[in-house]
Amino acid sequence: MKPTQVSLIQMDIEFGKKDENLKKADSLIKKAFYQVSPKIPHIICLPELFSTGYDLDNVHLHAEPIPEGETTTFLAQIAKDFSSALVASYIEKKEDMYYNTAVVIDENGVFLGKYRKIHLFPPMNEPKVFSVGGFPHSTTSFKTKSGNLGLLICYDLRFPELSRRVTLDGSADFLIYLAEFPKPKYEVWKRLLQARAIENQLFVCGVNRVGSDPTSKFFGHSLIYDPGGNILIEGTEKEEVLMGKLDPAVLLEVRSALPSLQHRQPDHY
Repeated sequence: MKPTQVSLIQMDIEFGKKDENLKKADSLIKKAFYQVSPKIPHIICLPELFSTGYDLDNVHLHAEPIPEGETTTFLAQIAKDFSSALVASYIEKKEDMYYNTAVVIDENGVFLGKYRKIHLFPPMNEPKVFSVGGFPHSTTSFKTKSGNLGLLICYDLRFPELSRRVTLDGSADFLIYLAEFPKPKYEVWKRLLQARAIENQLFVCGVNRVGSDPTSKFFGHSLIYDPGGNILIEGTEKEEVLMGKLDPAVLLEVRSALPSLQHRQPDHY
């Protein structure tokens, strides 16, 4: 792993308005870029379903192929323009199925791959609309300029076996969770992110949206924990851009002091 700068884009997503959300994301990403050093690798993270929110009644209007669709093209151009890797989630269509899909694009605008959400959240009607992601048609670990990135989405956070598999299979240096965690689950969000950092001894970055949609309110409080479970940064409930630095020396120190990772594969997934 190399020293890395991670920007968390804590957006207020306009419900079902893709064009407006892409414009807002563009503006906030530019703001993120001007906060960082060009000499250190930079990863920009957008929240879950950043381009539409949970407008699932109109999923057929919002869904697009990945990586051929307009949103992937939009993100790839931004990544290239700002020499920054990008991580984001939006609605994918594959044949007659829909997925809540996250993508990773490198600093040259190259599409590295995608992860389709495995654990679909019943209170937001995901199981009625989305198909379940998973292996082998989806990956959770990506090799980037910064190191090995593990990628998961929102409700996946509640299932420690999956995070463990990502850590061991991909030898992850850091995990990124893209989320729309609703009120009143702030304490759950905070404690689960911290637990994933401590048990897997790696950096954990959680980016959550703010604002509201027709059924839910969202609290933000995007977070980065270090491998010891200490908070590096935490957001408020306002739209903002947060930036944290991941120091590989901390990762090495924690794992050397307490080598608790057992290198075996769980058989749950």
